Amino acid sequence: MPTNAPAPLGRADLSHRRPANFDRFWFGVCYYPEHWDAATRRDDAARMRDAGITVVRMGEFSWDLFEPKEGDYRFGFYDEVIGHLAEHGISTMLGTPTAAPPRWLSLAHPDIHRVDGKGVRLEHGSRQHACHMSPVFDRHSQAITRAMSSHFRGNRHVVGWQTDNEFHCHFSECHCANCQVAFAHFLERRYDGDIAALNDAWGTAFWAQTYRSFSEVPTPRELPTWINPGHRLDYVRFLSDGVTRFQRAQVEILRGTDPKWFVFHNGLFGNLDYRGDFTRDLDVLGFDSYPMFTLDPEYRAAAHAWNLDAARSWSGNFIVPEQQSGPGGQPGYFHDHPEPGELRQMTWRSIARGADALLYFRWRTCRFGAEEYWCGLLDHDNVPRRRYDEVARIGKELRTVGPLLMGTSVRVDCAVAGADLVVTAAEQSFHLGLPNHDAWTPLYTAGYAVGFVHPADDLAGLKLYIVPHWAAFDPAWVPALERW
Repeated sequence: MPTNAPAPLGRADLSHRRPANFDRFWFGVCYYPEHWDAATRRDDAARMRDAGITVVRMGEFSWDLFEPKEGDYRFGFYDEVIGHLAEHGISTMLGTPTAAPPRWLSLAHPDIHRVDGKGVRLEHGSRQHACHMSPVFDRHSQAITRAMSSHFRGNRHVVGWQTDNEFHCHFSECHCANCQVAFAHFLERRYDGDIAALNDAWGTAFWAQTYRSFSEVPTPRELPTWINPGHRLDYVRFLSDGVTRFQRAQVEILRGTDPKWFVFHNGLFGNLDYRGDFTRDLDVLGFDSYPMFTLDPEYRAAAHAWNLDAARSWSGNFIVPEQQSGPGGQPGYFHDHPEPGELRQMTWRSIARGADALLYFRWRTCRFGAEEYWCGLLDHDNVPRRRYDEVARIGKELRTVGPLLMGTSVRVDCAVAGADLVVTAAEQSFHLGLPNHDAWTPLYTAGYAVGFVHPADDLAGLKLYIVPHWAAFDPAWVPALERW
């Protein structure tokens, strides 16, 4: 497993008022040039330029292209694509491709695959199937990150990096042998080697759960009924710690190669401590914005605003690495097509509630693969229609408005206490509803400048602060609340 010491290496400011440190408003698309022929790629760059696109994100699923066999690194194709985009004034954000390891790696090391709660080892054929606690996977992840960063160092058209892709999007748990050992070590560190302290904290006297050593404590797999909430909470902390260490190894490589690059991650998903070192290690947090997942069109705008406010509460203004650009779906569901003008509404809502950069997912609808019905700005037939035209209008607007947005923050007069890892885990276990919809919704509906603010954040200037039930309230937060 990763051995990096858990110490912050980026900024320490997690204020909801913090703007992103960008020198311009990046307006872009997610692009997958390996899916298209040379003639199509040439046309793409010109069309992007005409729509006001200034940046693309790419490479996050191209590990097999970059390293077709172990140690054989090939970046010539991306050199060509980056150069051609640059000729049209378009910069590049690259992604470390570790969310989808290549087949040669899983064949050589099948034990890197995650094991689910039923003891079944996941297979190759999708994404996010590798365990972040696997020393083998971590070693190869660092190697591809090092090779990419070394190759693209000095390329002035590469401006930033995304770590991995959507940690914990589909599946956050793992119960492999590596995780069992790592969980025991995590608990031993957390409780200073005192198993009695763990038993006391978890209340293991209930249901005869007392442990005699840390090696006896299992990862919480399939159980006949309810789990000990202390056991579950520390397992969530363990999952977050493992991903934080995995990401930190990549961030250290990127920062050590070129400190001018900004580094972000796209989320936001469960079982990660966005109020902790995971976010502090980054320059800016990313929120993937998909409003059409709210099926009720009457509540869609409010649900989108709620999610944006929750995203901003973790550490301030954010980047939207993926803004939904059309209908999308998988077997079993398919989203509505945005109405005329709705894509523009979603975009400006994201910006108004904290986005300091925004990219659409995706440039063109893919012709194959698991996301072949996740529509892009262009349809399968490559004909520009109203979604492209709408984005071109936004691009024109941002040429005027974008510079005025830099360095600004979102005004909040009325706030609801924002969540952290502990209350989020408690919400999952006991359905407490944090961050709280019931407190936020009437303030939003009435038109107040509302948001979520964590109790450890800056409360100055708030006219109203609502603290719903809090599963674990730190006494250190009380003096600031009393002063406010």
